[in-house]
Amino acid sequence: MSGSIQDMNNRVNQNRSLQPSNRSRFKDHLRQNIYKDTLPPTTKLSFKKVSEIELNRIKGKIRLRALKDKNRNTIYLIAIVLVLLIAGLFLFKY
Repeated sequence: MSGSIQDMNNRVNQNRSLQPSNRSRFKDHLRQNIYKDTLPPTTKLSFKKVSEIELNRIKGKIRLRALKDKNRNTIYLIAIVLVLLIAGLFLFKY
């Protein structure tokens, strides 16, 4: 009976040692950064400036690629359904 209680106490102590305040993170000198309340200032992203014509051309390429992907996925879905249907008919026939 006392063996299971001792195991429970050992497990509680092991779990307590794994708490974030006792566990080392990444590198020791970065430990204070993990528990900081404030975040470092972020830098703004800089994007390329493109003309309206170039922007429309890029958007057109993206839309065309999305349409091709959609059509390809539809064809794959139809092919898989047909293969499963044929396999199902073949298996249930015999």
